Amino acid sequence: MKPIVRNALLMLLLIAAGWLPTSESAEAHSGRNWTAGERSRYCSAQAQRYANRHARRTTAAGALTGAAIGNVASGNRNRGRNTGRGALIGGSAGLITSNSRWNSYYNRYYRNCVRW
Repeated sequence: MKPIVRNALLMLLLIAAGWLPTSESAEAHSGRNWTAGERSRYCSAQAQRYANRHARRTTAAGALTGAAIGNVASGNRNRGRNTGRGALIGGSAGLITSNSRWNSYYNRYYRNCVRW
């Protein structure tokens, strides 16, 4: 007997004997099966991930923009050094901007998450 057929027959026998649970309808998270603390912890973790992701994107966009401006502004002299300086300046500006917006990203996501 092939292993796949044998495993399928074994699973059917175990289900029939009551040793394996059958699939039951799963209940989505709702106000009935989550406590306020569980929902708050879940939403806080998700909001932190969301805010961190957007903060990293803003920092990276600033660094790329600064590198491009440094590259173009350098002309033909010291292009690599000026590109690096532009990336450093642009990344710093992006970091400052993203840090100032992190709380607003977090709070907006948290409020929307807790409401559902």
